[in-house]
Amino acid sequence: MCSSSMSDDDSLVHDAALSPMRPSDPPAEYPRELERWVDLPGGERMFLRPIVPEDVARIGNAFEHADIDTIRRRFFTAAPPTDRAHLEYLARVDYVRRLALVAMDADGDSVGIGRYETTDDGRAEVAIVVAPAWRRLGVATVLLQALEAPAISHGIEVFHALYLPDNTSVEKLLIGLGYGDRRVVDGIIELVKPLADAGTIAE
Repeated sequence: MCSSSMSDDDSLVHDAALSPMRPSDPPAEYPRELERWVDLPGGERMFLRPIVPEDVARIGNAFEHADIDTIRRRFFTAAPPTDRAHLEYLARVDYVRRLALVAMDADGDSVGIGRYETTDDGRAEVAIVVAPAWRRLGVATVLLQALEAPAISHGIEVFHALYLPDNTSVEKLLIGLGYGDRRVVDGIIELVKPLADAGTIAE
């Protein structure tokens, strides 16, 4: 499920104190090689790293301040689960079948998050959320492309994304990145992208 924005509430993006920029004691399976700085086309810089359990505070903060439209576009409901168990599920991944990448600015504040979760053999659903001040700067593109190489290395062959018909910005983004085979089921649109010929992580 994809969304192109976070809340317009400024408190959402001032969350650097909630978890470390570079975790000092991550899980044993944490893929440190996925940490990197990214220079965006407009000159902005952001730091990308895999999610860690300590990021549950960032996720909780995001849920607390997210606007209804963002929640609706991301979860197709106005009231997704926000209990501690659900937040910890989102923050705890195995980095193989489930991976999430957190994007932060130079101060360590969250600017976006992208994730994939396997749904069946060789397929995984992708989702992205980007802070309003960082929209249309290339953050979503970087996040989606950065998920591809690790997915391929773990045997995932196809990404698919689900979104609401009014989320035209996400549709344009996905099509531009090679997603296609558009299907509509119960009012939800799905686009897919084969990963067999996908390139390496975009710099």
